[in-house]
Amino acid sequence: MQAGITSQYGFLYQRYVFIKIVLDNIGEGKFFTYEGKDDIDVSEKEEIVSISISCNTFCQVKSGTVTRDCWAKIIGNWLLIDDGNSVYKVILENELPFDYHSKEIVSEVSKYFSEGKRKNSNSIANKVYKKFIIDYKNTEKDLQEKILMIMSKITCEIFSLETLKENIVEKFKSVYCSDIKTFELAKKCRCNRFFDYIHNEINEAIEKKKSYNLKYQKFISIINKVVGEISDTKYRVEISEIKKKKRPVAESLMNKNECREIKQLRLVNSDNGFILGELVKELLYKDLREVYSENNNTLISNIEETAHSNFEDVVHKLSGCSRPKQVFDATVEKEIPLAIVDNSSIYRYGCYTYLTSDEVDKDKQITWGQENE
Repeated sequence: MQAGITSQYGFLYQRYVFIKIVLDNIGEGKFFTYEGKDDIDVSEKEEIVSISISCNTFCQVKSGTVTRDCWAKIIGNWLLIDDGNSVYKVILENELPFDYHSKEIVSEVSKYFSEGKRKNSNSIANKVYKKFIIDYKNTEKDLQEKILMIMSKITCEIFSLETLKENIVEKFKSVYCSDIKTFELAKKCRCNRFFDYIHNEINEAIEKKKSYNLKYQKFISIINKVVGEISDTKYRVEISEIKKKKRPVAESLMNKNECREIKQLRLVNSDNGFILGELVKELLYKDLREVYSENNNTLISNIEETAHSNFEDVVHKLSGCSRPKQVFDATVEKEIPLAIVDNSSIYRYGCYTYLTSDEVDKDKQITWGQENE
C-alpha cells in the first residue's frame, strides 16, 4: 500500500475511533477534541487545553503496526501532559507485537528518552529529556518509575475498521433510532448522515489548521438534525453534498456505456453533461428506493406504478410520431407521490430514469424511444 494511502487510511480509522468514543461517552458537560493534546481528548470541561484540569482522558489511535520507537513516543507525549489524574487509552487495529508492561520495554523506553539529547529539539524524546532529566534531574530509575506510572493507567482496545464501524452503527441505532419502526435501512442512513456531519466538521477545522471540538450541545444539535432528516416517513438529505458523491459513480457508468438508461437518455439528448446529470438523479432515487422498499412495503411500488401510469398517459396523448425528447419532457413533468422527499423534482426525474433500466420488470419499464432510431 502506498505511503499516502496508508496515511489517509490512518486518519479515517482515527475519525471512526473519535465517533465511537463520542457515542460511548457522551453526556451533559462532556467535551471531545480531535487532534488536541493527543489524537483524541475527552474532558468534563472545555478547558482541556489546560493540562492542569483533572479527569481528562487522552487517547492514541494506531491503525498500523506499533513499533517500539512509536510506543516510546506515545509514552513520552503522555509524560509531557500528565497532571497526575489523567487516564490513557490506546485504540489499535492490530495487537501490540510486544508486552508493554515488561521490564525490557520499560528499559527501552527509558533509554529512548535518555538519548533524546541527540535528537531534534522539537522531538518528543528531546522534550522528555529536557523536562525530566535536565530540569527535574531525574535518574534513570526515577524516569522508569514515571514510565511505569503512566503505563499503569493505560487501557488498550483492539478493533478492525470493520468491527469499529459495526459497533458504531449498532450503538447509534439502539440509542438514536428508536423512533424508526418500519424501515431498518433508514436507521443506517441516519447513522451515515451523522457520520457525514462529523466528518465535514472535522474537515472544516483542519482547513483552518485547528483542533475540532465537539460539545454536548453541538452533539445534540447534530442528532436533532439527522432525526429530522431521516425517518419512516421522511428522507431529506443535503442534495448538493450527496450529488458530489454520486458523480464519480455516474461517470463510471458512462465510461462503460452499457446500461439501458444511458442508451435511452442518448435518444433524448446526446450531450454527456445531460446524461451524467440524469444518472446522478437516478442514483439518488435508488438510494431512496433501497431504504423504503423493505419488507415489500407499498410506498415504493405506489411511486413507480404512478410514474409508469404517467408515462403511458403521455404516450397515449402524444401522436405516434412523437420524438423521444417530447416523451421525456412531458413525462418527467408529471407529478408522482414523493411526499417523503417533499416531491423533489430530482427524485422524480431519478425515478423516471430508473424505470428505463433493465432492473425493472418489462411491464413497468419506460421507453423514451427505439434505440435503433
